[in-house]
Amino acid sequence: MDIGTITFGTLLSDPFTGHRVSQAERLDEVVRSAVLAERLGFSWFTVGEHHFGERDVISAPPVVLAAIAARTSTITLATGTTLVANRDPVLVAEDYATLDQLSGGRLQLIAGASFFPDPYTVFAQPPESKADRKRENLELLLRLWSEDEPEVTWQGAFRPPLDAVRVQPRLHQARPPVWVSGGSKPDSVHLAVETGLPMVFGTTARPPQTHAPMFALYRELWAKAGRPAEQARTGAASHVFVADTTAQAREQWREYYANYFRGAKLPVGARPLAFDFDDLVGPGSAICGSPAEVVDKLGRLHDLWGHDLHLLSVDIGGIPHAKVARAMELVASDVIPQVAGLGADRPTGGTVAAPPAAQAPSVAQVGGAV
Repeated sequence: MDIGTITFGTLLSDPFTGHRVSQAERLDEVVRSAVLAERLGFSWFTVGEHHFGERDVISAPPVVLAAIAARTSTITLATGTTLVANRDPVLVAEDYATLDQLSGGRLQLIAGASFFPDPYTVFAQPPESKADRKRENLELLLRLWSEDEPEVTWQGAFRPPLDAVRVQPRLHQARPPVWVSGGSKPDSVHLAVETGLPMVFGTTARPPQTHAPMFALYRELWAKAGRPAEQARTGAASHVFVADTTAQAREQWREYYANYFRGAKLPVGARPLAFDFDDLVGPGSAICGSPAEVVDKLGRLHDLWGHDLHLLSVDIGGIPHAKVARAMELVASDVIPQVAGLGADRPTGGTVAAPPAAQAPSVAQVGGAV
């Protein structure tokens, strides 16, 4: 199983000191974290996309990832997610192909849609069109990146038609490096299987067992479609903190994690969730403890989901960069070597899947997209 990190550039005051870094400092921390992640041996560095909120400062992942590409050479540069439902797929194709060229073919694009209302309002997109936009824009993106059809003539429902359009630059990679992001409905699972893509599931918000049916559905539909089993790639994400001992980890992280929940922006229809730290880091979705405890929980999640990639969200709640860096160092030295062999009978890589029932996201939902 591959281990990566995921960040949304969340910008909050430190609940202990009240100190709040500037937006420029926060973006610099993100870039420095990516450089550190590569040095430590993480497989992926993943940057999320949020718009029009006060907490998250990354609205243009390709710009941030281009800055990271200039300072790294091997780590996979991923988006978690790219809001393909809300963005023009022609511009997405151009921007991310440019990033793929600049990084020497290190791009992985996770395609999703915002579950916050603001992008739909600002971009004049009816929220009820989300699923259809995601499907149409993803399918067009794949065509624009296909070398079998370098000039695309196309007509759809949500953007002007294309007549023999060839986007430039082309991808550095031979195949489009695209995954599908999933939330709480099976629509995205069907889309991923129909397009033959791996899948990333948003697993930060609900109890781990509620996500298992979606992982299983993805593999079941994949097999029914006659696709090779080894290509059915899935991944997951967790809020994570690591310290030398479990007591230290929980003492240090409790207030930062509570700070992350306070004043969180709610998706439409979300059910506010009472913050219960012990429940979240015990049987719940979060991971907090010593390296051994983190290894144990990652192993149990892998037994439950059978996934190939796990993205760790560490830099939340206003936690200082030094504490984030120390947690990353412990993951690299004491966790990654222990979990690297999980799923060794499958190719390395990753994707994340979605929960079964159409439950509304809770305040804990971190991805901002499905």
